[in-house]
Amino acid sequence: MVSNTNNFIIQWNIRGLRANLEEFQNLSKEFRPALFCLQEVMLKNPITFRNFSLYNSIATVGNRGGAAVAVHKTIPHRIITLNTNLQAVAVCATLHRQVTVCSIYLPPSIAFTSEQLNNLVSQLPAPYIILGDFNGHNSLWGSPNTDERGRRIEEFIDKNNLCLFNNNTPTYLHPATGSRTHIDLSLCHPSILLDYDWRVNDDLCGSDHFPIFLKNIGNPLDKPLPRWNVHKADWGQFQHLCNEELTVEKFTNLDDPIKTFNETITSIATKTIPKSVPKPTKFLLSEESFINRSGRKAALRRFLTSPTTENYNNFKIWRAKARRSIKSDKKNSWKEYISKISSNTSSKKIWDQIEKLMENEKRHQHPILSTVTKSSLLHLKLQMHLLKI
Repeated sequence: MVSNTNNFIIQWNIRGLRANLEEFQNLSKEFRPALFCLQEVMLKNPITFRNFSLYNSIATVGNRGGAAVAVHKTIPHRIITLNTNLQAVAVCATLHRQVTVCSIYLPPSIAFTSEQLNNLVSQLPAPYIILGDFNGHNSLWGSPNTDERGRRIEEFIDKNNLCLFNNNTPTYLHPATGSRTHIDLSLCHPSILLDYDWRVNDDLCGSDHFPIFLKNIGNPLDKPLPRWNVHKADWGQFQHLCNEELTVEKFTNLDDPIKTFNETITSIATKTIPKSVPKPTKFLLSEESFINRSGRKAALRRFLTSPTTENYNNFKIWRAKARRSIKSDKKNSWKEYISKISSNTSSKKIWDQIEKLMENEKRHQHPILSTVTKSSLLHLKLQMHLLKI
């Protein structure tokens, strides 16, 4: 399967998935992550996405809190059933290797025990990554002081021989005081510590927590692989070459006839079936949204350099502008799409528009034949072979 994702993970306390839905969608289009680990999703009812499968825990108090993992639908994965009272979700996903990824949210007002954390990690198939908002302070990850929660988390890290990705960069901006803290932690099994590069984004993207990027530095998924374009194949020439080259005599007295058959079929396919490289979806913003988002990032940098009340208020103004324009982009995009359809629009054009609206999800899937005929069986056998190449 050809993946249209980059081989990295976005960790983010989103402070409400519905409230920051447009920011989530923009991040997914701009960076194309394999999966998101989200905290404080604040969901009572699930959300369905075209390109992501969402798994979330229900918050224990009202619709506050909650953790979630959103996995791109091109990524093979399975949900891990957890027996825990903690707000945590885990999946086992095939990235550069098979990795268990767990998203966790520990609310500041709810106590937890070391036993709960130890029990959680014991249920995760190794190797694993644990990403979340722990709401604990410890000098080990850059906090100026260490509190009881921080000590408990440190004991948990030591007991389970976990490694910490954090590099003392703050991950949270207090909305009232403008102070920065280090409460979002990225932990992992020691065998994959060197597999990822960890960095904090330079934009809050509508939340009060910075998105965190964990990018695999070994075997990237973001290089599109060529695909056989079976719809443009010269099937007549293909069948002619098969009749010429796939003879009984050719496979007589061979040590490995299956290998010879595969090589012959591949050679014939190369001569008669063109290949194409899928192009990633482009990320586009309106001019107004681009200006407002750039202004938001510049205002944030100004405040972080000079944390005054005036600079913080200016940042909040730009943040509100960016949020409004991004929401407006979504509405205008839908209106523009609807305006292209009228009573005179042909059904073919309508279905073409629907296919574009669905972002051509079928391009990530191998084509199959819908009509079974004598010739199509030959095509089907070929496709089954090509899937193995």
